[in-house]
Order: sequence, then structure tokens, then C-alpha cells
Amino acid sequence: MEINSFKFIIIILIIINGYLTIKINTIQKFFANKSKTNNLKIIHNLYKEFLQLYIENREKFYTKGREYIMKKRGSEFNESNLVTFQDKLNYLLIHESPENKTNIVDKILLRNYSIKILGKDICVPILKIYNNVDEINLEELPEKFILKCNHGSGMNIFCTDKSKFNLIEAKNLLKEWMNINYGLTKFEYQYLNVQKKVFAEKFLEEEITNYKFSCFNGEPKYIRVKGKIKGINVYNIYTINWTLTNFELYYSYYKRAEENQFKKPKNLKKMTHYARLLSSNFCYCRVDFYEIKGIIYLGELTFSPFNTQAKYKNKETDIYFGNLLNISKFK
Repeated sequence: MEINSFKFIIIILIIINGYLTIKINTIQKFFANKSKTNNLKIIHNLYKEFLQLYIENREKFYTKGREYIMKKRGSEFNESNLVTFQDKLNYLLIHESPENKTNIVDKILLRNYSIKILGKDICVPILKIYNNVDEINLEELPEKFILKCNHGSGMNIFCTDKSKFNLIEAKNLLKEWMNINYGLTKFEYQYLNVQKKVFAEKFLEEEITNYKFSCFNGEPKYIRVKGKIKGINVYNIYTINWTLTNFELYYSYYKRAEENQFKKPKNLKKMTHYARLLSSNFCYCRVDFYEIKGIIYLGELTFSPFNTQAKYKNKETDIYFGNLLNISKFK
């Protein structure tokens, strides 16, 4: 029994060592790219500090990462005075287990979560999954499709005509994206352990309206509706009863739409119900849907929108949303 116990301990140590080696290599690659800046010595010292923190104290690693990313953006984070929505989201990134979110932010595995919670997969159908970018073969795909990475946001390539599609350019861009780890570049820890893959998804429509449900402690409160007009991103923010609000973001590339720009979706009640179920396990969660020809599609679940750095035209809006979010069970 003693020999078997000793062997068991050795096996556990080997597994832990292997896990840490993978993480260390990932962190090294990230900071190696960053060290191309003029501040080589500063970055090198920062890398050593983050590496040591990751091994010794995961929570301090999380905290330091959020402080670093906010300082870069001219913000500060004070855990002792959590008032704004952004501060509370930062707090949740540090204290709410990222492991519980990993298989949800993974755009492929999200389908399993949809089945678990809703009893059905309502995500956009996947055509093909690739472990490696070089596996992509156009002959296997229809005339229209979307290529996506599963481990982050905005990493999408649309093909509307396969005969004119430049696969070489697409592969080069996808390879760049595959080298990104959102858990390190943006310190959104739910992405740290996503197993990076590329997948081809069914093409729905060229211009899609996106219904983004902000859910506070499992209850949908507001919907940010996003679309495009002549290539420009436009939005409006509505209550759950589809009343237009005065809440306004502050971005040059993101404009408020005209009052009647967006029509009330046919399946608003059903989307609200789905959002409530899908967000029920989390303090804050944004649940995104599309509605195409009366069919609801689940886009993604997001826990740190705008990297917890959303800019509102009025600071009172940030405080108002902060008051809606109860994080007392983590304090």
C-alpha cells in the first residue's frame, strides 16, 4: 500500500508539473511578444511577477492582471468601494470562478450548455471543426459560410461567395488569432483554458440584428440591440418590455440608432425566458441572440463586456447599473 501511495503522489506531481509547464509556456509567449516594446526591462520584470503570482497565488494573479489592464486604460480599481457596474464586473472576474465559465465562453462547447439548460441546441449550426488552420478545405464547405475562432470575440471571417474567397489570407489571419489568449492579453480569466480551435458556421444573413440581454443576478433587465447602417455600428438600449431608454454609450464608432430603427422581435418573450435560464448561475451575464425568419439563435454568453471598461456618456449610468448588481455572496 505504501508503494502504491508513493506512486500515486508521484503521478499527481507529474500532472501538476505538466499543467504548470503549459501555463508558464503560454505566459512566456505572451510576454515575449510584449517585450518587443521599448520598455524591455519593465516588461521582463512584469512577466516574472505575473509568473510567480500564477504559481503561488491565483487570486493575486487575477487581481494584479485587472489592475494592470485598467491602469493601461487610465482607470483605477478599488475593491473597498465597489459602486460602478465596471468595478463590480472587475471584482467578479477576480472572485467568481473562471473555471465555471470556460466551457460557456468556448463558442463550440456553448452548444452543450444550451442543451443542458434549455434542453436543446439553439446555436447557429456548425459545419466543420478544425484543430488546425491548415485543415480548412473549401471543397467541404458551401458557397456561403463563416469561419470563427472559438476562444474570443470578433474573430470572424465571412464568406459570401466561395469563388472569390481568398483562403490564404483567411488562414493567415486565423493563425494570428490562434496565437491570442484572451485570458492573458485582456486578463479575462474565463478564456485562459479554452482549447483553441477554428470552426465553420452556417451563414445566416449578411446584416444581422443582435439582441444583447444584460442579466443581473439571473434576471434580464435591459437589451442592447445592435445593427449596422451603411457599415456603421448602431445601437439602442431597451427595457425588457421594449421601452427605449436614454442610456448611451460613448464611442466614436458606435452610434445611437434612430428611435424606430429597430423593430420589436417576434420572440421577445421567449428570448427573455431563455436569457433568464441561461444566466441563472451567475451574478452578471450578457446573453446574445439573433432572430432570423422567426427562429431564435443563441450567439454567445459574455461575462466581461467591453473588457469591463464600457464607456457611458453619463457616469450616473455606470452607477445605476452597478446598483442593479448584487455581488454580496462573493464578499
